Amino acid sequence: MRPPVPPDYSRSGQIGRALNRLLDQPCRMVLRRLTRQAGRMAGALIGIAAGMALSVAMIGIMSAFDRMIVLTFNVVDHSDVTISFNEVVSDKAILELQRLPGVIEVEPVRIVAVVLRNGVLSHRGSINGLVESPRLNRAVDNNLATIPLREGGIVLARALADILAVGPGDVLTVEVREGRRPTLFIPVAGVANTFLGAPAYMQRETLNRALKEPNRLSAAYLRIDSAYSSTIYRTLKKMPAVSGVSLKSDARAALQKQMDTGAGAMRFIMAAIAGVITFGIVYNAARIAYAERARDLASLRVMGFTNGEAAFVLLGELAVVTLLALPVGALFGYLLSFAIAAGFSTDLYQIPVMVSAQSYAGAAVAVLTAAVVSGWLVKRDMDRTELVSALKTRE
Repeated sequence: MRPPVPPDYSRSGQIGRALNRLLDQPCRMVLRRLTRQAGRMAGALIGIAAGMALSVAMIGIMSAFDRMIVLTFNVVDHSDVTISFNEVVSDKAILELQRLPGVIEVEPVRIVAVVLRNGVLSHRGSINGLVESPRLNRAVDNNLATIPLREGGIVLARALADILAVGPGDVLTVEVREGRRPTLFIPVAGVANTFLGAPAYMQRETLNRALKEPNRLSAAYLRIDSAYSSTIYRTLKKMPAVSGVSLKSDARAALQKQMDTGAGAMRFIMAAIAGVITFGIVYNAARIAYAERARDLASLRVMGFTNGEAAFVLLGELAVVTLLALPVGALFGYLLSFAIAAGFSTDLYQIPVMVSAQSYAGAAVAVLTAAVVSGWLVKRDMDRTELVSALKTRE
């Protein structure tokens, strides 16, 4: 029935006489708590790091959505208007388009409906036949440099290459779904870093030659003078051979609306949830630490510690754990960004992984703000604590 023997700390967790001379009594109490309750402190550290990781990932995703739109419509696509013809037409259509007032540049495109196969894997889509060195709509690599379209090869979007499990050097079976419907065997020349859809690119002359239909096009990209945009749009709509006219500004607005109202809208909800979870984890760690040490802190008050010194003993632990959790949370956030980016990517668009210094800074500020607010709330409760009631509380 005797109470347990108090633990002996005389030989464990020794700080050293030199360190004892450098630190005052409250600092030594904080350090002893951290070293003697290592498992509990590690649990709090991992929890706070998880909150920061979620914040890092969500801030990165918010930036990645905006970055995807900028890269798609400002870097990859330099055209202003895309037109589609009712049927395949000859190259003479390019001359007619170039004669229109306000048209600066025209690039012909041959779009062919195909089924791409690699063994048992297949994808129904199309091949975009571009000029050898496209300027208005390009296939780009990871460095956003133009991928040259080599004769006899096909360049696949990264999403399409993953679907078909192919890479440069592999040979694809291409089943054409229009005209004579030939079956072609084309080597993969490269993989493009695209963010919209899953296109495939070939040199237009090579594609026409394989189809035995030279000098043909089915669409065109135009770069125009903005002062003539209304006139050009009305003229193109009146052309009997033109089946569709798409303005890049309209396509950009439609994609932005799609992301803000569809699945992409979840990023705003998840960002709010990340903020709530981050604050909840930090506040919960502070409240648990206070609940565990309420009697000890009251004893310190009775022995002559001021409110500020007693609060320092408790909140000092929270401050140290929070600071140690920041680099761990940054690492977790970087890894989590890949999983969340993959989860948000769809067949319509692919979200790039984008974790910048701003993401880490924003998440760190969120965690530190949560720690400061949590510390203030706990400090307020400590100041209101009745010492007699706290001392009567059983261990």
